[in-house]
Amino acid sequence: MSRLAILQPANLLSLSRVLLTPLVGYFLWKGDLQSTHICALLLIVAGITDGLDGYVARKLGQISDLGKTLDPLADKLMATVLIGLLIMYRDFPWWLAGVVVGRDFLILLAGLTLMRGEKIVVPSNWAGKYTFAAIAFLIGSYIYRYPFGITLVTWMTVPLVAISSLFYARLFLRLKRGEKLPVRIDRPLWKVLRTAFNISFLIVYFYGFFKFMDWM
Repeated sequence: MSRLAILQPANLLSLSRVLLTPLVGYFLWKGDLQSTHICALLLIVAGITDGLDGYVARKLGQISDLGKTLDPLADKLMATVLIGLLIMYRDFPWWLAGVVVGRDFLILLAGLTLMRGEKIVVPSNWAGKYTFAAIAFLIGSYIYRYPFGITLVTWMTVPLVAISSLFYARLFLRLKRGEKLPVRIDRPLWKVLRTAFNISFLIVYFYGFFKFMDWM
């Protein structure tokens, strides 16, 4: 693997999430409303890079083992650090932190085991992407102390953590048995259902959020 692979646009997008983390932590620590807005904006930028890195890699024909490793690693590092900061500054519950961080630690450990023993890199899947998105909204809700968002996204995050953990566990066992990575088929019906769910969630979440902001 070339040392210059880290400089590929897709890998730089993944790495940018790690670099954004200290900035998010700084504005979270300041705590005033303007800093909270900046903190949330940086989180949105991080979410955009999470969607763009894979797209850019495919478009430029630069899909690599480094990229497959860096993408989920950047997600997990950013989420873990931010949750630690939220425990300190926003009363994020310890039990929920244990669920999120514990899942990420186990997936990372399994991935490293495969890389060392089998030389296989496990890419992100839809369950992992949705879990990261849910954690991002959960973090955003705690940043603003948005009660409805905290309740709604907590009830989404816990099942998604369980589902994504089962997906990764099944994939890990299949790869340990020497089976090939399954071919992911994104059927049109699933695309429609995901789009409908995404739009519905965003409408409900942000309708409540803008009503909440009127009271601040």
